[in-house]
Amino acid sequence: MKISLLTFALVAIFGSSSWIGTNSVWMELSLLTAKLPEGWNLPSYLSAIVQIACLGPLIYSIILKGIKVSIPTVPLIFVFMILACCCQLGLCFFWSDTSYIFGAVRSWPLYLLLFGLAIVDAISSVLFLPFMAKFHPAFLNAYFVGMGLSALIPSLLSLIQGTSNYWCDGNKVPHYDPPRFSVPVFFLINFFFTCAALGAFVILYKTGAHKNSTKVVPDTLDTPAESVEKEESSFQETSASGARLAFLLIATALVNAQMNGIVTSVQSYATLVYSQNTYHYAVTLANVVSPLASWLQFFLKIQSIPFLAALTLCSSFCTGVIVYLAALSPNWIFGSEAVGSAISIASSLIAAGLHSYLRVMFAALLREGNHKESRLFWCGAFIQIGSFTGSAIMFPLVNVWKLFRSAPSCR
Repeated sequence: MKISLLTFALVAIFGSSSWIGTNSVWMELSLLTAKLPEGWNLPSYLSAIVQIACLGPLIYSIILKGIKVSIPTVPLIFVFMILACCCQLGLCFFWSDTSYIFGAVRSWPLYLLLFGLAIVDAISSVLFLPFMAKFHPAFLNAYFVGMGLSALIPSLLSLIQGTSNYWCDGNKVPHYDPPRFSVPVFFLINFFFTCAALGAFVILYKTGAHKNSTKVVPDTLDTPAESVEKEESSFQETSASGARLAFLLIATALVNAQMNGIVTSVQSYATLVYSQNTYHYAVTLANVVSPLASWLQFFLKIQSIPFLAALTLCSSFCTGVIVYLAALSPNWIFGSEAVGSAISIASSLIAAGLHSYLRVMFAALLREGNHKESRLFWCGAFIQIGSFTGSAIMFPLVNVWKLFRSAPSCR
């Protein structure tokens, strides 16, 4: 099988646009909360905005599947990616603007711009994945590698920026170092990455890569009769039954609930209690492992439902460890900073790797058989359902009932 490396790279760049907008705002929270009037209440406001934006895929699904309105995919993707570029550029200039609304000074331009980015990010699950059904299955991996890059790029930029570097004085008061470059520069760099993703999508469409890439050159030539027999046999072996399909969709929702909702909500409590370095290593290395794990499907393709179910339980166990560590904060597990730091980083990396690999495998299996575009649509829908459910569960636990407590920066 011959795969175009250029097309693979373009698909990965296109896939990086899936969540880079929302992730870029999240990685700047330490600077935003220090300068905006909402203070540390800002994350809860922004989380609520993202969850409201998650209604976008629901509305799109109702229009497309319920009312049966035909919506051209390619022009819609182009419009949404233009919207993402505009919102990302707007953050460079208006992120710090505020005004008096509803009895308080609020950062409403940031709210609106994040809402626009979150709409694009959320709807990418049900819009971009069906577009990827037009490509050869190998390029679906490239798309998920790109999804991993959408978290890796902002986190690496934040690490280089040095948003959370600090030192403690004799009175155990933290003093934060100034960042190496400003918030507008950070958002501008992410704007250029978003523009690159838009350019990659245009090139993919204009060159007809989504049509040409489905034509795979076989290693040996088969007769027409042999080819038909192989196709029928392959379909009979890989076509998902009703129970199999239900498992794949439910497991997709479960994995993404952990990946995008649960872990992200409590990871700071599970890592910062040990040290700032523990937090940075856990978050940054997890964002490195995530796209790398998406490549595993090329070398290790597991189709056994019991084995996939076992891996899903393992990923859930790692997520449970992270939640347990967060619940212990501000105390250390086993009373040891070193042991707790090691467990926190290890569980974060294993969870990130398993979540990414399972997400790719579930999507690859759902793509097999007939109606692959419809199946990938529902795969995207359940990705969003899981992410929304995980965030909806964790939001009141973290922000309303305050079940997790932060540790002091200087012990």
